[in-house]
Amino acid sequence: MITATVLNLADTINVNPQAPPGSSKFLLLLSWVGWLAMIGAVAALVIIGGKFGFEKRQGTADSESAERATKALIGCVVIGIAGGLVGALV
Repeated sequence: MITATVLNLADTINVNPQAPPGSSKFLLLLSWVGWLAMIGAVAALVIIGGKFGFEKRQGTADSESAERATKALIGCVVIGIAGGLVGALV
């Protein structure tokens, strides 16, 4: 009985998220920040990957270099899925 009432109430609630008036400039800024973050992450991957390859060739590579490369990769993944993840949650 209670479950049916809750399900009926859930069917009647309809939420359509909308951006507030005047938020277009903020959304533009947010898209620029996301773009810059992606460029920075890719640049970091290239730099860290090159440094790791050089250290590996010289025989001086250690776990710190591999850890940096792993963190940069994780950062790229987080930046890449951030928009989709927030969209799925909303």
